[in-house]
Amino acid sequence: MLIDRYIGRAQLHAFVVVFVSLAGLYFVFDAFTNMEEFLSHAAETGSLTKVLASYYSCRLLWFFDATSPVISLASAMFALSWLERHNELTALLAAGVSRWRIARPVIVFSVVVALAAATNRELVLPRIREAFARNAQDLQGRFVQPFEPRYDNRTEILFRGRGGQAAGQRIDQPSLLMPPQLGTYGSQITAAEAFWMPADGPRPAGYLLKGVREPTDIDGLPALESGGTPVVLSRSAAAWLQPRECYVVSDVTFEQLMGSQNWSQYSSTLELVRAVRNPSLGVGADIPLRIHARFIAPLLDMALVMLGIPLVLGPSRKGVFVAVGLCVGMTVIFFLTVLGSHALVIGDAFSSSVGAWTPLLILAPLAAWRAQPMWQ
Repeated sequence: MLIDRYIGRAQLHAFVVVFVSLAGLYFVFDAFTNMEEFLSHAAETGSLTKVLASYYSCRLLWFFDATSPVISLASAMFALSWLERHNELTALLAAGVSRWRIARPVIVFSVVVALAAATNRELVLPRIREAFARNAQDLQGRFVQPFEPRYDNRTEILFRGRGGQAAGQRIDQPSLLMPPQLGTYGSQITAAEAFWMPADGPRPAGYLLKGVREPTDIDGLPALESGGTPVVLSRSAAAWLQPRECYVVSDVTFEQLMGSQNWSQYSSTLELVRAVRNPSLGVGADIPLRIHARFIAPLLDMALVMLGIPLVLGPSRKGVFVAVGLCVGMTVIFFLTVLGSHALVIGDAFSSSVGAWTPLLILAPLAAWRAQPMWQ
């Protein structure tokens, strides 16, 4: 237990130092690059400190998610190299302590970090997802962002518009191209603005169109249905609507309609599974790939650590600087393998499951082979 506490404390110290150093460098550079925008926003809110704290507190969690595997490996290498540098590793081996026994606290610490990263990815980041959609130039989400026309695959309505605002989840100048089976109102519905509204009691999820210009007699038209399910509600069918308003039922959320990567990158695995099952969305190969990748992410994190430990703790130990150089090269190969497999999925060369699991099938046996001398 004394060995565990000693090595674990060294690795924790190294992890904190590396994480704070890298995060500090990134945030300082980013803050100075965007200081003019922060000052402009602070003039409205009254506090630059509050603006910076609000902006970077959530991005600190993103930074942990993005860098935890590499920092976990770096801290493991530091803790073991520290033993080597002070000849404590030689003393432990001479005292009959096995290499596996020395590596055990490092592996346990890496497992804890991998599980913490998975918890952060599944429970924390989805709750603050909207914050990542607003960069330093658009802290309040007021800028109108263009988006490509997108179909609701269930109703076959093509959503078009001049752009969208993150604040209020608003679409500017929406123009909905109607399919032939829903052409009772005409070929399209145009309005001044539209707002995404989640499901609330008897009201399904969809978009509230205000200032409808076409059709001009929208208030007196009956509701449009597809397969017995309401698709477009007018004021004659829904008394809660105001004059020149209509409601278009859709399960495509504002984030998905805008084509933002935030909703898939920062959604929980359960939300991604629901998106795959959503008949309105029609997801590509990237979403099933992300689902599979979520399951194997902790295992890949551990494979990376297990590839690095033998560089310091193996029978043929190298010098500290040689081990660090080999570790950097190994890390580059590791991520090239993962990114290359994912790129083959996007290019339709592999299926989502094959592309996600291939890196683990390559790297896990390699890590086990590299770590095998520590068990002897």
